[in-house]
Amino acid sequence: MVLNNIYIFLSCNSTGKEPILKFINEFTISDIISFLSMVLIVIGGCFSYHQWKKSVKIKRAEYINELTEKIRTDVDIKEIVYVLDYNHKWYTPNFHDCGELERKMDKTLSYFSYICYLYHSHLIAKKEFGFFKYEIDRILMNNQIQNYFYNLYHFSNKFKTPITFKYLFEYGEKNKMFDEEFYNSKSEKYVHYLNF
Repeated sequence: MVLNNIYIFLSCNSTGKEPILKFINEFTISDIISFLSMVLIVIGGCFSYHQWKKSVKIKRAEYINELTEKIRTDVDIKEIVYVLDYNHKWYTPNFHDCGELERKMDKTLSYFSYICYLYHSHLIAKKEFGFFKYEIDRILMNNQIQNYFYNLYHFSNKFKTPITFKYLFEYGEKNKMFDEEFYNSKSEKYVHYLNF
């Protein structure tokens, strides 16, 4: 019914053999210029996007380089990484009263926690995190760090506060670097230097 009405309308409005809808295959110079302008805009947009992506990659690479360089050039971090790499005994009953060593250790662990935060927040990719994974894994597998984190973990639980070096600790938990005894506040495997 509807199609029939449309046909009647079109046939009533047409004059003789000429249909109402007619396509004209003519292009004016302004049509060609408009089309070419659109093509150039699309090409320019693609080129700009490519350049922008390239500059972002370069900035990311520079940032990763700054992060890795700090591990090698910062005097405190370099010293503590050496202590941890060679498994020196540093976590003793007077560690929390010694000042300088605790400050350097906390600075180093905060730095690596920051890197874990960047990874956790997807601000650095997995392959970029690979530059730091070895050092972070070595730090978390260190027995002295395990004892230090054990004390910090249970101390913060006692006072219902987040653990210091939260993202470094969470990375260790996620990668199962802490055994079951770690979560037992009465464990005899770990030293008890803080009051919890």
